[in-house]
Amino acid sequence: MMDIRIKLNHAFQPYADNREIIEVKGNTVRECLDNLIGIFPVFKELLFNNDGALSALVLYEGEAILPNNLNRSVTKQSELVLMPMIQGG
Repeated sequence: MMDIRIKLNHAFQPYADNREIIEVKGNTVRECLDNLIGIFPVFKELLFNNDGALSALVLYEGEAILPNNLNRSVTKQSELVLMPMIQGG
């Protein structure tokens, strides 16, 4: 498994002991997120809705990951960025 850095938006940092960067292992975006949830279980609720669909913005090397593309492969020492979705009305 690859070592991947997950950079947390400031809104998510309080849920991760106020850390900006979390190091996880994974070969896909989903594996990385699952490993983050293994460390900080609250991220299951922060990143996914009740139906299990992605409800946060996930960037991989600057490109938005679509909910149906969580099985995208990651490369060694790459970075994911997590941000809450901005909703308006």
